[in-house]
Amino acid sequence: MVTLGLCPIPDISLKLSELPISSLLKVKLGSDHDRATLGRIAELDARPIFLDANQGWDHVDQALEAIAVLGPDRIVGMEQPFGKEQWDLHKDLGARTKIPIYADESIQGLNDLEHAQGVFSGVNLKLMKCGGLDVAKAMVERAKLLGLQVMLGSMSESSLGCAAMYQLSGIADLLDLDGPWLISNDPFEGLVMEAGELHVRSSTGTGVEPAFPTLLNWTTIGA
Repeated sequence: MVTLGLCPIPDISLKLSELPISSLLKVKLGSDHDRATLGRIAELDARPIFLDANQGWDHVDQALEAIAVLGPDRIVGMEQPFGKEQWDLHKDLGARTKIPIYADESIQGLNDLEHAQGVFSGVNLKLMKCGGLDVAKAMVERAKLLGLQVMLGSMSESSLGCAAMYQLSGIADLLDLDGPWLISNDPFEGLVMEAGELHVRSSTGTGVEPAFPTLLNWTTIGA
């Protein structure tokens, strides 16, 4: 998936045109014009939608109203609609809709996954938050054992970090590794979105290479 960030309603068409083609569109919400944003997207884009309110809502009804704008059949999931400590609201929302509710900020480490069972349907795991691929892999495996769906996410980061996390894509349910498209100075290349699907071009290492190797100051530090 690729992400449409918060922006004024008149800018939505332009922002959508700047994103690579993907099979799923993630929409950031949590502003005072959420309904208008979703209404405009419904006019412009036909892709399935994943909603991310970034802890921006205070009431379950806000989430249900957003779902109603697009209709539940078009929404693949919803991420962290309420504050990270508001487990009760997330559980209440999960009981009132069939749409999977994913945790992001509520899950900071491996132990938090134990609390997510019965509250959330899934979890968004990010390499920068996990601290390394070994921890990320352990969290994916534990989440699966707990019956949670897994999304591999990213911060606004380079292709190097996202390509590293991509190594776990075979055991994930959703990929949200669009960090390189959210920055203008990615120093690596090789992570691409083609025909709506994410993949790496190289079969060695993480699959990406420095974008401008001749401009980098390489220094030999050992044999």
